[in-house]
Order: sequence, then C-alpha cells, then structure tokens
Amino acid sequence: MFDPKSVESFKSSLDHNYEWPALFPFKFIVPKERSEQLLELLGDATLSSRPSSNGRFIAYTMEKEVSSSDEVIAIYSQVSEVPGIITL
Repeated sequence: MFDPKSVESFKSSLDHNYEWPALFPFKFIVPKERSEQLLELLGDATLSSRPSSNGRFIAYTMEKEVSSSDEVIAIYSQVSEVPGIITL
C-alpha cells in the first residue's frame, strides 16, 4: 500500500517535529460521492468540512490527540481505502 521508505521517512519527520502525545491535524480531500465512506472510517471524530468550488470534492479537517507517529500512520493507512482520497 505504502512505500516502506516513504513511511519510514514520514515517521522520522513526525517524530522529529512532534512530542507525543500530540494534537495532530489531519486533512483529507475526498470525492463528494465517497464522503460517507470516509466518515464511517473515522467514526465519531470531530471534523470540519468545506466543499470545493465546483462541488465535486469535500475537504475535511480533523484534529485528534494521538499517542505516536505509528498512530498517525495507521489513520492515514485506514483512510487510504477510500477511492480517490487525497491526504495532506
């Protein structure tokens, strides 16, 4: 699913820039027709949303207290199941 070198680089960057536990900002852009799938994966997380100017996509922002870089990577891995999702 993810390139192991990219994951290790991302993990190293997270560990360098955050002190765990930390409030981490997640940002996702998803095709409008797939937004329910993303919301189901994230459960009861508090999200803010904003539709794109053409209405085809919805941008979601979620701030969540996470305990480690591994938890951040696990969330990104979980949402990568949504077809067409862009993670920032």
